[in-house]
This record gives sequence, C-alpha cells and structure tokens, in this order.
Amino acid sequence: MTKNVLLTGGFGTLGGRISADLSKNSEINLRLASRQKRQPPSWAPKAEVCLIDFENQNSIKQMLHEVTHVVHLAALNDYECRADPQHAQLVNVEYTRRIVEQASDIKNLRFIYLSTIQVYGNTLTGVVTEQSPTNPRDAYAQTHLDAEHIVEHAHNSQQLEGVRLRSANGFGAPMSPDAKIWQIIANDLCRQAVETKKLTLKSHGLQFRNFVPFTDVCSAVNHVLQLDKQQIADGLFNVGGRGSLQIIQMAELVAARCEIILGFIPKIEKPNETPDALPNAFEYSSAKLFATGLNLNWDIEKEIDSLLQSCKNWFKFQN
Repeated sequence: MTKNVLLTGGFGTLGGRISADLSKNSEINLRLASRQKRQPPSWAPKAEVCLIDFENQNSIKQMLHEVTHVVHLAALNDYECRADPQHAQLVNVEYTRRIVEQASDIKNLRFIYLSTIQVYGNTLTGVVTEQSPTNPRDAYAQTHLDAEHIVEHAHNSQQLEGVRLRSANGFGAPMSPDAKIWQIIANDLCRQAVETKKLTLKSHGLQFRNFVPFTDVCSAVNHVLQLDKQQIADGLFNVGGRGSLQIIQMAELVAARCEIILGFIPKIEKPNETPDALPNAFEYSSAKLFATGLNLNWDIEKEIDSLLQSCKNWFKFQN
C-alpha cells in the first residue's frame, strides 16, 4: 500500500539521511516541508517540496493534504536550544502542537516524533528503558519531552497513531558539509582527523555515551512506518546502539579507522585531568522496539568509515 509521507526537517542532518533512505522505497510518496523555497535535494530528487509557514494554520493544513504518515524532525539542535530557550519552546514545542492539532483531523494518520536520550538526564546508570524516569536538564531535553507529551496525548486520545522514538547519540555522515552536525562527538573527531591530523578531546574522555549510527536510526524510522497498529502499543521506543562507549574509546576507534581510510593514525590529545569519581557505565535498552521485529546492524566501524571518507572529500588539512 502506498504511503504519503511528510517529513519535516528533511533538509537537516538526520532528516537528509532519512529522506535519502525513504526516497529509495517505491511504495512511498515523499513530501519534504521547508520554511525556505527549495528544489528537491539531490539525495531525494523525486520528493515533493512544500513551503511551510508554521505561523499560518492554512499553510500547515496544506502541508498535510492527503498525507498518511508524518515524520517530524524539525527542531532546534542542542546548541541552539541552550542559546535561546524561548525560541526552542516555540520551534520544538509549539510548532509540534500546531502540526499535531491539524494532523488529528486526518483519519488513521501515523505521527512519528524523533526525540532524544537526553530526556532521561545526563548522568545515566544501570539499564535505561522506556520505563525509566525522565529528568531533562536543559532546554533541549525539556522541549523534546514537552513535544513528546503532545504526541502522547493525541495517541492516547486516539486522535492519531503516535510514535515517539528516543534516539541515543546518533552520528554519521550528513548529506552535505554545511549540516549543523559537526559539534557532536563522533562527527567532530572525524572532521578533526582530516583538518588537524589529531584528535583533541575537551575533557578526560571517561564519560560513557551510547552511540547509534544514523543508518540504524533510519532503519528504525522505516520500521515504525511499516509497523502494524497493534504493535505500536503506547508508542514509546528507545533507539540505541549495541553498548555504551567511553568518549576516549570512540576517539581510539576513530584513530584506528583513520589508519585504514586516511592512511595515518592521528594523535589523541586530552586535558591532564582526573574526575573526582569515575563516570558510570549504562545500558540503553532498545529491547521493546526489537520485540516488534526490528533488526539493526550496529556497524559503528562502517559508519565511521563513511564519515571519514565524507570529511576527506569536504574538508582539507589546515596547517
């Protein structure tokens, strides 16, 4: 059955990867919403691009015309949220509310919202499941949780089929070099390798993170687009990697892949400091999503290799 999928944020970092992935599916008619007038991107040449004004209800209604599925990614990133929490509230929460309100008028519409592991807090321990308490610590996490609640309420009220995906620390090559993604750990390290031939950490690097390749996040989105309604249940799912790594371990992995992809091993530099207490390891469980039939590759090395190759193509060594 053909699906008419609206993707907001489809020109962004993760959105670009998801739109490229969905555009390969012949049973999906893809529509990309943009606040700027654009042509279809090279990675999704057959997609329809619609101009959207989130301040205009008619514009939102037109964006949703004949849509059967929504994948909502349009949001400020973590840096932008911390710099302007008030604007984050507007973009991340209020705009989500406006789309959900209009989408609720469409029978059997499925609404997929991309949220973040950060709603659980920034000092995770033990096994983190969907039942773990939330503890948002900044505007980025809080606005994503607030937006989740909007989707959750609409789902529980049977206004739409609402799915909330709480992604771990996603990483990977964007579709273009001007994506706002180079501040995240893995992407930053790969770009450093090309531009400086060394990897400089901002801290001791002993903190644990759960890294998930963008390839797997794309697979998760595709999976929940196809999922039977009965399997959605309460609509909340974690999406994470196989296990958690320390930041220094990620740096060491990037260095090892550099030798293969770029032909050299970058030196790792970090501050000479020791934390008062060693950070705790944790497990980010995606078991609930896997129980619905999803299988992920969890190929971190392949994602790093692709990211390093993209950095090599886009950036140059800076003396």
